[in-house]
Amino acid sequence: MEPTNKKEKISEYTGYVFIGIVAVVIIFNQIQISALTGNQLFTTGAATSSIKLSANADVNEIINKLIPKGTPEVYGNELGISYDDPVKSLSKLAALDRVVQDSSLTSEEKSRYINIGTKISCEFCCSAPAVIDSQGRSLCGCSHAASFKGLAKYLVKNHPEMSDEQILWELTKWKSIYYPKNMVEKAVLANQNGLELSPDVLNDRALIQKLKSGQKSSVGDINSADLPEMVGGC
Repeated sequence: MEPTNKKEKISEYTGYVFIGIVAVVIIFNQIQISALTGNQLFTTGAATSSIKLSANADVNEIINKLIPKGTPEVYGNELGISYDDPVKSLSKLAALDRVVQDSSLTSEEKSRYINIGTKISCEFCCSAPAVIDSQGRSLCGCSHAASFKGLAKYLVKNHPEMSDEQILWELTKWKSIYYPKNMVEKAVLANQNGLELSPDVLNDRALIQKLKSGQKSSVGDINSADLPEMVGGC
C-alpha cells in the first residue's frame, strides 16, 4: 500500500500548491483593481474625482492639467471628435442636441440628464444659470450650451456605466476648451485658495468673484499663456 499512499500524498500536495497559486493570483488581481479604482473613477479612464495640484503650481502646469488633448477615450472615436479640433468638435456635439431628442430619454435617463445639465452653464458668454432648468427645459440656445446638452444626453443613453459626475467632468473638459482663458483663471484662483479642481468648483459661476475678494495671492500673468477667451461662436 506504500506506493499508493505516496501517490495520494503527492496528489494532495499538488492540490495545495494549485490552490495556493490561485489564491495568490486572486489577491494580486484585487490589489491591481484597488490601485486602479483608487486613482480614477472608472476603468475606462475618462476622469478623476478632482485635479490635485501643488500649492505653487504655475499657469502652464494648470493649463496642462486642465485642458485635455487627443481623443476622448470613451466616446471620441464613436462621434469622430477630438479635443485638438475644438471648432469641428463643437459643431458635432451641438448637433447631438437635435439628434438625441429629449423625448427619447427614459424617466431615469431624464432624471440623470437634469442632474448633470443643471450643474453647468456657459457663463462666460451667456447669462443663463445653467444650460437646462429643473424640468429639463433648455435655458440657453448658444452652440456651447447645445454641445453640453447633446453630449450629456448621448452619454446617459449610450454609456450608462458612466456616473453623473464622470459625465459632468467630460462636459467640464469641453468647457475648458471653449473658454480656456476664463477657465484657467478660475483654476488658478481655486488652486491658490486651496481648492481642488473638481466639477463643482470649476462650474461655480461666482467662483472668480468670490475668490478675488479674498484671494491669497495674485492670479499671475494669465495673458502670457496666450489663451483665447472663447472658442467657437456663441
